[in-house]
Amino acid sequence: MPLMLDSFLLIIPFIVEFAKNNNINMSQLLEEALLNLYFQKKALLGPGPGFEPGLGDPQPHNRQFWQNAFIQIQNPAYGTENHFSRKLLMKATNSERSGNTEYVITKEHLKLLYLELKSKNVQEHHLKFVKRSINRFLSHIRSYGEYYAFTVEELISYLQKLQNEYNPTTYRKQLTYLKKLFRIAQIPLENYLKTKRTIGVDRTIVTVADIKNLINTVKMLRQKGDLNEKIQDRLIVALLLMATSGIRTYELTKLKVKDIDIKNMTIRITEDVSKTSEARVTFFTREVQKLLKNYVQKYDIGPEDPIVTYFALEKPFLKKKELKEQSLRPKHMRKFFSQEWDRRNGNTTVKKLLMGHSIRQDINILHYSHHTEKELKEIYDKVLGNLRFTV
Repeated sequence: MPLMLDSFLLIIPFIVEFAKNNNINMSQLLEEALLNLYFQKKALLGPGPGFEPGLGDPQPHNRQFWQNAFIQIQNPAYGTENHFSRKLLMKATNSERSGNTEYVITKEHLKLLYLELKSKNVQEHHLKFVKRSINRFLSHIRSYGEYYAFTVEELISYLQKLQNEYNPTTYRKQLTYLKKLFRIAQIPLENYLKTKRTIGVDRTIVTVADIKNLINTVKMLRQKGDLNEKIQDRLIVALLLMATSGIRTYELTKLKVKDIDIKNMTIRITEDVSKTSEARVTFFTREVQKLLKNYVQKYDIGPEDPIVTYFALEKPFLKKKELKEQSLRPKHMRKFFSQEWDRRNGNTTVKKLLMGHSIRQDINILHYSHHTEKELKEIYDKVLGNLRFTV
């Protein structure tokens, strides 16, 4: 049907407001509107179920769209335009001329944004970041139940607020998803939201001594009673597993115990876990093997259980002052692996394979440099086999 009931409900607040301001009989106005709804004539309030934005259907660019949609309804009983709709058109035109254009975002637009991200296999914790970013914007503008409305002035106010609260990199990320949402809602402001492109390079150098210091901080928090024993053990195992294997934080949180061959010190990362959607293997040291084995047995961690969840890994670094003040975060364990491998003159191609770097642009790895799991393990043992943190 070209006109859906929920779409009609969206314009009711404007009808009520207009009626109050012009002393119009609401009963008569709604009666005529409902008649038009029933006869389904000439009303198009945007795409219905199954339609994608941009396929020729009218889109809710702003408040005037909804007003004009109501205005377009013809009264089948009398064959003339609704008298009150004509007044509404005058009000909408005056609003447009005065520069008070209001842009509309519906809940359907939000669903389409999240659907697009999920279809691209965006990591769950990143999807939550996007939702927080969008909800922050929605809380700043006006809500009318099933949709939100804002003016350019309100958008500028929100952007200034973001600039004051976040560094340039985070601000740019927030803006990226606003632009995606505007594109889906066909709000013609996307091209006006520009930021300076910056290359964020983390030049942190991580050494064995740095990781030892981090582990000692975790132990100190346990001694003070700020962490319980299980959290301490879980953090140490997770940090050292990443430091010695080179896996990503997100990949570790998606791994199950059954994906880790503790006996042979091997981690199997499947396509659905890998960021590049390419399965691979990597390894860890004998010191970590002992810690991991004790952890699994001590806390009765089952084959289908994760070693650590994303928030269990990140939360102590957000809540505990001593860890917040540390320059290292879980993500730096992977950086340590790469740097330590280079310091020990390890083969760069093998390092890329173990870390799961994208090889689409690397012709050598893609077509020529192939290794068996046994060969990779032998090279790993030569480079990092004697790595110790003396935990």
